[in-house]
Amino acid sequence: MFRRLNKFPLLPSKKIKDERFDGKEGVSMKKTLSLILVVSLICLFAITSAEAGSKLRPRWPGPEIAIGALLFGGLVAHHMAAHARQPEVVYAPPPQVEWVPGHWEMTREWVPGTWERIWIPGHYDGRGHWMASHYINRQAPGYYEERRVWVEGYYRQR
Repeated sequence: MFRRLNKFPLLPSKKIKDERFDGKEGVSMKKTLSLILVVSLICLFAITSAEAGSKLRPRWPGPEIAIGALLFGGLVAHHMAAHARQPEVVYAPPPQVEWVPGHWEMTREWVPGTWERIWIPGHYDGRGHWMASHYINRQAPGYYEERRVWVEGYYRQR
């Protein structure tokens, strides 16, 4: 049997004669693979599924399994919930709170700008030129406004 010298099997290489292999392992491997293939095909087509009971009796395997799984699952869940470890009861004093009375606060709020479309009728300007009627857009910019806001009283933790 010939064995490749290089480590990369896809690259061409020189072949040398290896005395450890006599060429018979390829034949035995082929026989083994063909035997496994034949046995698997025979098992595939020869073995049939077994069913218990009469063929005339109506069977509902799907709903029976589903109902059984629901009942068994419910029993298991109930058992787990009934025997679950109860948490320890630990006394903790109530949190200390204090009353913060209502008061006025000054807030700074953004008032968005406005757009206004104004109709200008036709007229003569100061130099005596006729100006046709048209619309103009006027924009008032946005601004911040200071407002006084009442804040309700509330309890807070210390």
